[in-house]
Amino acid sequence: MNTRDTSKDVRRTLAVGWFDNAPFREICSKFTGRIKEVFFAWPGVTASRPMAPWTQERKDLIYSDLSWCRENGIELDAIFNSSCYGDIAVSPELADLVTDKLREMDEHGLVPEHLTTTSPFIATVVRKRFPSVKLRISVNVYAENTISLSYIDDLFDSFYAGIDRHRRMDYVGMMHGWALEHGKTLCLYANSGCLKDCTFRQFHNNQHGHNRMGMSAAGRDFGFSTFLCRKNYERGNFTDFLRADWLRPEELPEYEKYAAVVKLATRRHPDPEAVIRAYATYSYDGDIAKITDPFFDFPFSVDNAALGSSPLWPEVRDCPDAHDCKRCGKCDRLLSELKEKSASKPGGNTAASFEAFFKG
Repeated sequence: MNTRDTSKDVRRTLAVGWFDNAPFREICSKFTGRIKEVFFAWPGVTASRPMAPWTQERKDLIYSDLSWCRENGIELDAIFNSSCYGDIAVSPELADLVTDKLREMDEHGLVPEHLTTTSPFIATVVRKRFPSVKLRISVNVYAENTISLSYIDDLFDSFYAGIDRHRRMDYVGMMHGWALEHGKTLCLYANSGCLKDCTFRQFHNNQHGHNRMGMSAAGRDFGFSTFLCRKNYERGNFTDFLRADWLRPEELPEYEKYAAVVKLATRRHPDPEAVIRAYATYSYDGDIAKITDPFFDFPFSVDNAALGSSPLWPEVRDCPDAHDCKRCGKCDRLLSELKEKSASKPGGNTAASFEAFFKG
């Protein structure tokens, strides 16, 4: 098991998504020294993940959980990060909806320190009506360079490095430098299971915005899946997981030199504690495909220790051709290493992992 002495350099950087498929407060209380923020979709707000119905019991639970966060010095980040607001995208209706929801939060003593959005209109409304709330550009905006960020400098206080580029330290360092120069805060998203440069991403996020995900009747009739990664891995293209966007927990300190906030997707993960523990302790002993969002159940283990000890891993992680693969063979050789070190596990089922993910 990989471990490191963090007694001298531990600080709060982690942003955890609120979850209710496991005891939120019990789990988070173990890592309050590392959890800086909790992000959440307030009842009645469509966000970038499918959501269970808001029963009164669930409402009472999120109110009490968020109050516990505030009592423990954990900042709140309300997310309005749907990728589609339809006919009301620029309207008094949407402005009033955002305003009403923030006022509801105020009534519960839970006005957030931050608000994350995909919508420049929502950002404009919040700037005007709630100037004390700091605005964050959603990772789903894909504002991945200083040019795109400069266009909307007045609309945000913090932003995410592009997930398709954030493994490279030179890129993260450059974005950090721009953030310092412009009085902004750099954030990272650590456990994305998304394919690098996924061509379904906009379509996928739009489906999330309408709270419609999973396999529909039409999808079954036409053999279509919203998840390109699922289809890709069912075809056996497992090297694409190695060149994807997730970060190893052990390497997180390198990135925390530049990023003040590190997002962990836990809202619908079946084992949120495993995700939080791995990145809070900079250590994970197991299959790293099990702590990404979505998680995967491959027919072999992507053993994190074996990955970190391979001399090929640094070259794969920092590959200059990651966006235009030259098929040099390094990912294939690394995959072969992992398969050799992994005990054979017949019956691995990527489809089953997606089904479990959406059942939450």
